[in-house]
Amino acid sequence: MIPQLQQEAATPSSENAPQWSTATKIAFRFAFAYFLLYVYPRPVGSLGAGTVYGNPLRDMWHAVVPWVGIHVLHLAGDLTEVANGSGDQLYDYVLWLCIAAAAAMATVVWSTLDRKRRNYEQLYQWMRVFVRIVVAVAMITYGSDKLWRMQFPAPGLARYVDTFGRTSPMGLLWATMGTSRAYSFFGGVGEMLGGLLLLVPRFTALGALVTGAVMTNVLMLNFGYDVPRKIYSIHLIAFCLFLLIPDMRRIADFFVLNRQTQLSPPVPLFRDRTMNYGIVALQALIGVGALFLLCTQAHKDQVKNETYITAAVRGIWSVDQFALDQVPRPPLLTEKERWQDVVFDQPNALVIQTMDGVQKRYYLRLDTANQKFFLWSPPDKHWNASFTYQASTPDRLILEGQFDGKHISAELQRINLSDPERFLLLNRGVHWVNQFPQNR
Repeated sequence: MIPQLQQEAATPSSENAPQWSTATKIAFRFAFAYFLLYVYPRPVGSLGAGTVYGNPLRDMWHAVVPWVGIHVLHLAGDLTEVANGSGDQLYDYVLWLCIAAAAAMATVVWSTLDRKRRNYEQLYQWMRVFVRIVVAVAMITYGSDKLWRMQFPAPGLARYVDTFGRTSPMGLLWATMGTSRAYSFFGGVGEMLGGLLLLVPRFTALGALVTGAVMTNVLMLNFGYDVPRKIYSIHLIAFCLFLLIPDMRRIADFFVLNRQTQLSPPVPLFRDRTMNYGIVALQALIGVGALFLLCTQAHKDQVKNETYITAAVRGIWSVDQFALDQVPRPPLLTEKERWQDVVFDQPNALVIQTMDGVQKRYYLRLDTANQKFFLWSPPDKHWNASFTYQASTPDRLILEGQFDGKHISAELQRINLSDPERFLLLNRGVHWVNQFPQNR
């Protein structure tokens, strides 16, 4: 039985609910206004400007935020919202401040017009339902992306020949999580579990505890590895704390003071039993729908991430011979135009590493029927390259073509990725028995 359906007599109302203090009412008004402004039309610091549909409130913020940043805060940075697939832009921080200010003004107006109200118990219960659903969907999204290896795919081949020092903190985290499939899966299970628990009213406290713990770890990873999702993860933790407010004292009694206690049962939203069942069914429907849609999309993204170029050319190729405009270039560190490695991995990208260790990524179109490929670089619309290639042996390629107006001919040798001396990260695996730690 669901506790909230057994306690119809405890349904909150303005007549039988206790009188809230003035401070509590003001705090609730601010929290309610802030929450709605934060999550609509999208949570701040979550997905950048990736939303394609128009929204009046969002259009208003696009006008207000730059004005506040320039004329009030006197900021000199870029205050436009950029579609970067992440968050924590300067725009997001100024928007965060604007939302807090707008919520404060709404609180003043609301408190003036509604100062005689005894409490907001009914609205508070609805807000808890809304917060649970928002956090649950966010956690199911995170969880499905990890379970299906969309968020942290296996590192690309170019990562294995790049220098460690050139790796960004975020790139290091992505490579670490992508290398350890088991740990990434474990993180996804924790996020998915927290989200699913939050969709069941009687498990709200447990779901908030699990989600809060998981997201605290995520927040520290975001800070420690400079991942631009700090604003969003902070708010998800804050929402979990909001859900735990009714049980804070009981949790302290149990975990800290070693006292006997029990969590408070959920409060029903309606006096009518059928309506309460309907709300529970609606939450279950939202959970099932989110689970199906998000897992399906994560699986599609995983398939896309794990679609590689044809096996005949996929690999890391060492450049043995290289000539620029018919002039041979020896493999010297001072020859910055000479190629060191060429990496064919993803279907639409090619990575070239020069002798100074710098990697450059180009868009690729491979024509296997005619043994040709074409390169271009979006930042420079006039830049292009075209090559013919010939496989003298399965592990040897001969390239010839034009590269940014210069003639290049090169002979490439496929590097053996199963060599444990050179690619220990690919070949070490996990061992239950270790006579000595393998820490290189």
